[in-house]
Amino acid sequence: MRTWKRMPQNVIAVLLGLVMVFPIYLLVISSLRSEENVLDVTWVPMELAWSNFTEAIQTTHLLRSIGNSLVVSITVTVVAMLFHAMSGYALARLRFPGRKYIFAWMLSTLMVPFAVITIPLYLITKSFGMLDSYAGLIIPSIFNAYGIFLFRQFYRDFPKELEEAAYIEGLSVAGTFFRIALPLSRSIIIPLTIGFFVANWNAYLWPLIITQHESLWVVQQQLANLVGGGYYTPWNVVLAAAVIAALPTLLLFFMAQRYLVEGIKMTGIK
Repeated sequence: MRTWKRMPQNVIAVLLGLVMVFPIYLLVISSLRSEENVLDVTWVPMELAWSNFTEAIQTTHLLRSIGNSLVVSITVTVVAMLFHAMSGYALARLRFPGRKYIFAWMLSTLMVPFAVITIPLYLITKSFGMLDSYAGLIIPSIFNAYGIFLFRQFYRDFPKELEEAAYIEGLSVAGTFFRIALPLSRSIIIPLTIGFFVANWNAYLWPLIITQHESLWVVQQQLANLVGGGYYTPWNVVLAAAVIAALPTLLLFFMAQRYLVEGIKMTGIK
């Protein structure tokens, strides 16, 4: 009886899943069409053009751009998780003058659009000599009040009994954070890690502003350069390159799917 009651929900879930998967299917199928048939509307191409992927790798610097994106995204994500967790823990647990005002000031930065700070951020980056460098791509992208806010909210509900037991054992505040609080923060770290990685992987505007040499282009710049280069755009190659560029994020979601669902459930319960 319960199965029949849940049938409409299951049908709706399947339909929504198909709607979300359809653009990915369309991208993959279109990337396997020949140049002449790339705009066809058939569900399955008559002949699969696997050479599109070979051409996308050999005729462009796609792999180098993917490497740049991996370096930037992984570095930003790892460093941001550590700094944001430390900041969130300090704002949630430590008592120091101006704590609430500092948190309010950090939170207010979420209301400032990136377009407003683009020029000042560029000038600051230029004054530090970080143009056309990994430092210019990485350092300005690390700090984000969103991550600090979520960590602070998480640590406010963190069991104080665990911290008190650690203090009794002789651990300092830093030792308690690194040995007790941080290892038990998986439910908030994993969803944030995925979000930060995907956001930096898809970043286009800031890398476009800060870099000029092609050797530092990230994958989104490389894909944008394939479109509209001159008077001719090889759409079959562009779509194949887009499929290759999407693989790291898809693999990340599949690998961390179970932890992502657990994190969402735990944060929802809280």
